[in-house]
Formats: sequence, C-alpha cells, structure tokens
Amino acid sequence: MTAAPYLAPWHYRFRGQLAGSVYAAPPGSRVTAAQALSEAGMAVHVDVMAETEGLPAGVSMAELADIVAAVGSSSVEVHLIGSAEFVDTKLLRVLHLRPAKVFLPWDAFTERRANALRAVGSSAWIALWREWDGLDPSAPPWRATPDGLLVMLIEPGSRDRSTIRRLDYVTACAGHLPVAVDGGVTESVAERSVTAGARSVVVGRALLGDLAETPGLFAISNEGTP
Repeated sequence: MTAAPYLAPWHYRFRGQLAGSVYAAPPGSRVTAAQALSEAGMAVHVDVMAETEGLPAGVSMAELADIVAAVGSSSVEVHLIGSAEFVDTKLLRVLHLRPAKVFLPWDAFTERRANALRAVGSSAWIALWREWDGLDPSAPPWRATPDGLLVMLIEPGSRDRSTIRRLDYVTACAGHLPVAVDGGVTESVAERSVTAGARSVVVGRALLGDLAETPGLFAISNEGTP
C-alpha cells in the first residue's frame, strides 16, 4: 500500500511532528487511513467520543481495536472526549490496547487514571479547552501531573475553524512540559503551532484530502486561518 493517495503532500514538511486523525475519514476506511498514516511515519490519532452525551459519533472501540491490530499500539494515540463517567466506561478497553498516548479530558484527569495508563506503558496527557487561563504554567490547577498537554484550538467534538490565539497556551507551557495541538489544523496552522513550541500537531480534514473529495463523506478546507 502507498500512502500517497490518502495524504495531502504538505505533511512531508513536518516529519516526526504530525499525528493524523482518522476521525476525518469515513467509517469503513479508517483502518486503511491509519495504515497510510503509519506508513508515512505519522502517529495515528483516534477520537473516541461520548455520543450519548450529545457529542458526534467518533471512532468506535471496534475500529480502535482494528486500527491497533493493523498498525501496532506504539503508533496509536487515543483522545477520550466526554465526561469522567464516559472515560471510565472506555478506559479498561483502552488499557488493554496499550496505545502510546491517551489524552484525557481535564475533568477526568486524576492520579488514579493517569497511573493506570502509565502501568501499561501509555503516557497520560491532559486536554485543555477552556478550563484554565494558562497565565501561570509553573503552577497549573490540574489535580495530577500529566505527561503532556493537548491544547485544543476548537471545542472538542466540533468541526469549527481553529482559534489561533489559543497558541498562546502552547508558548506559555512549552517550556514546562510537552505540548500538542489539535482542532481545525491546516498547513499554515501546523506551521504556526510548531513555531509556538508544539512538539506534535494533530491534523484531520486538511491531511486526509483525497478521501474528502468523495462526495458526501465529509467537508474539508485547506484555507489558512487568519
């Protein structure tokens, strides 16, 4: 298999810095998309969402298991999006799959959950939307110390355009712990994220371009964000 038909060519500019979100691919093609991403040297980012809490249907646990089987757990990172109660309904299965990284919602990030992830070899990251102003990165208000911070440029579970001013969180925190960026990322946003200090950038719609050209699958925009 070749990755070229699935990936926007600009990803070569960011070798070792991108994770491709298979949520952007339609169900039924996500394992193939994950294989293309992995073959291109990118991490495979998987959004698992709390559909019963009003969020969109994300990647299913069955798809996640198939992706791990196809590309290996060390290539996969999982973002659990929903309440702490939702996280607990999925965490045991995630622990069994042993992905490289797991991003937990701010309210669900506790020492117990983080240690459970680390015990199976996964790193435990905390996702930030509007829970913290980031003004004092030396004294963050989280309840347990994460292995890294995921700065969301859009509300988790939405498909809005990215809010560039949120890269200020990246700059503020990058000297204290590893920072990743996710949400509405295009080529120009990826470049600005890396300049701001992000170690990794999650890209979905702007990366899986050829799949987006199939009518009725999902919308994509390659426009930069002002």
